[in-house]
Amino acid sequence: MSSLNSTIYDCIIVGSGLSGLVTARNLSRLGHSVLVIEAQNRIGGRMYGEYLPSGQWIDRGGQWVGPTQDRFLALLDEYKIRRFPTPLEGKKVLLFDGKRYEFDGFFQGVPEGEAPKVSEKEWSDAMKAWESFEALSQTLPANHPIGNDDHYKKLDSQTFAQWIEENTHTAFGKWYFSYMSRAVGFLGPAEPNQVSLLHVLWGHKSASQGEHPEAELLHGGAGQIPQKIAEELVNNILINEPVIQINQNSQGVEVQTTKGKYSAKFTVVAMPPHLAGRITYEPPIPSLRQQLTQRMPMGSCAKLLISYDRPFWREKGLAGIGFGNCKWIELCADSSDPEKGVGLIATFVVGDRYKDWCLMSEVERRSSVLSDLANYFGEEALSPVTYNEVDWPREQWVGGGYAAFMPPGVWTTFGEALIAPVGRIYWAGTEMANRWAGFFDGAVRTGESAANSIATLL
Repeated sequence: MSSLNSTIYDCIIVGSGLSGLVTARNLSRLGHSVLVIEAQNRIGGRMYGEYLPSGQWIDRGGQWVGPTQDRFLALLDEYKIRRFPTPLEGKKVLLFDGKRYEFDGFFQGVPEGEAPKVSEKEWSDAMKAWESFEALSQTLPANHPIGNDDHYKKLDSQTFAQWIEENTHTAFGKWYFSYMSRAVGFLGPAEPNQVSLLHVLWGHKSASQGEHPEAELLHGGAGQIPQKIAEELVNNILINEPVIQINQNSQGVEVQTTKGKYSAKFTVVAMPPHLAGRITYEPPIPSLRQQLTQRMPMGSCAKLLISYDRPFWREKGLAGIGFGNCKWIELCADSSDPEKGVGLIATFVVGDRYKDWCLMSEVERRSSVLSDLANYFGEEALSPVTYNEVDWPREQWVGGGYAAFMPPGVWTTFGEALIAPVGRIYWAGTEMANRWAGFFDGAVRTGESAANSIATLL
C-alpha cells in the first residue's frame, strides 16, 4: 500500500472520544506506535465541557459516575480527579397531569425511598409492572443477547411500547415506563415505540439504574479528561481530518482522510456504528456489519445547562431533582459543585419532545425550558445567570445522544456484527460494551478491550 505519510504505525485509531483515547493510550504505554485521527476540531467526542465565568464547570456531554463503574473509576483515580456526591438532599418533585407532588424518593424505573402521593391504584400499577419487567430482564445473559435463541427473538420482535400497553393499566403506569425509556442512558434515549423490548431489558440487566450510575459528579467536570489522556499522546493526534476510506490487505491498513493517507498494521474505529458506516471500506466490510450500521440510530436528545447565582431550590427544601410529564422537561437534576456556590441545573429535551422543540426559535426554546423549570422549582428559575443548550443531533460527527439504541429485530439479526473484527479493523465505543453500554464506563471497557486485542496481535 502506498501512503503520502511514510510512517507505518502499529495502530491507527479513528475517533478521539473516550474509547479511542483509551485505546491509543494503552497501546502507547506498551511501546506501540499509534496515531489518533479525529474529524472534529477538538478531541473528546461526547466527553466535552467548559467553564462558566463564575468558575462553575458545565459538561456538555456525559457527567455522572456510579460506584460499580469500576473501569471509569480507575481512570478517575489514576488522573486524581476528585468526585463529590450528586446533590440529593431535600424533596424531589413529580409533576404529573398538572398535579405537583413533593416526596423523598426517586425513580428511573427502579423505585427507591418514599413513593410520590399519586393514587394507590396508579403506583401499584407501576410497581406490579416493574416486578414483571425486573423478572423478565433477569432471563437475559450478562453478555450481548445475540444468536438464534427463540426467547431472544420473541423479545426482540416487540417494541417496548407493546410491552407497556400489555402490562400497565393506568396513565401513570404507562408514563412511568415511557419516561424510563426516554431518561436512561443506555436507551439512546428512545421513544418506547422505537426501541426493541429486548434492548431495554438487556440494557437494564447490564447497566441498571439500581446500581446508581449517577451517584457522583466530578470536580472540574468530565470534560477535562480527554486532554489529560491526550497529554500522553503528544504529536500523535490529528484533528479536523474526517476519515473517508479504509483499505486493508494481508499486510496492513491504509486510512485515507480529507487531507492525507496513513498506514498501519491495524486500525480501531472508535465511534458510534452509524458514523463507522459512513466510511468506505476496501474490500467492503461484511454485509451484516454494513446493515447493522444502518439500523442503530442515535437518540434524540438536547442537553440544557442552566446556572443561577445560588441553588435557590434548597431554600425551599427541594433537592433540585424533578421528573414529570411536562410539555418539554421530563427530567432535571441539581449539578452544582459545592465548592463554587453556584446553582446549576442539568436537564434534557428528548424523543418526540425534541423533534418539536428543535424547530422553535432560540428565544422560544429558552422560554419553554425555563417555564417548565419554574413549574418544578419556582419563579426564580425564570431568571438564570447563564443558559447553554447542546443540540447533540445537530453535531455532524456525533449525531445524537446519549448513545445509539437497537430497534426491534436488530439484536437478533445483526447483533453478532457489533463487535466482531473485520480483518485488521477493530471496533470500540460505548455502544459496543457488554457492561455499562451508553455510559463512560462502557467506553473505557471497549477501549481497553480493543487495545488488548491489538497488543496481542502485535
